[in-house]
Amino acid sequence: MFVLKGVLRAESQEKILLYLLLCGPGYGASIAEFYAVPQNPIQKQLARLEEDGVIVSHLIGKVRNYELNPRYPFLEPLKALLKSAAQAYPAKIINALLVQRTRPRQAGKPLLPVHDNAINSGTKK
Repeated sequence: MFVLKGVLRAESQEKILLYLLLCGPGYGASIAEFYAVPQNPIQKQLARLEEDGVIVSHLIGKVRNYELNPRYPFLEPLKALLKSAAQAYPAKIINALLVQRTRPRQAGKPLLPVHDNAINSGTKK
């Protein structure tokens, strides 16, 4: 789904920016894996977005981790645009972005249901 066609260069840029907005920092392979797309286009767009100053990266060991650039002059309007675009995405995708786990669940910890209002507000529960 490419909601911001005409505003961004490629669909993969939209996916990357939406991922970084809702999930926080991430690396190319995790973004590609989430959307089930090849890594090469994701890596190319990450490089372009970083070159344009929209995102920044940091090396963590051998892995380059990306995040939205807090010094990007149009960060707040970009976030507002991405949040508006997210409303056009299927709830299943947005829900998966909001509840993605990066560490193992504690043994015996109960699962909590995700409520529909978390999807609409763009906040994690």
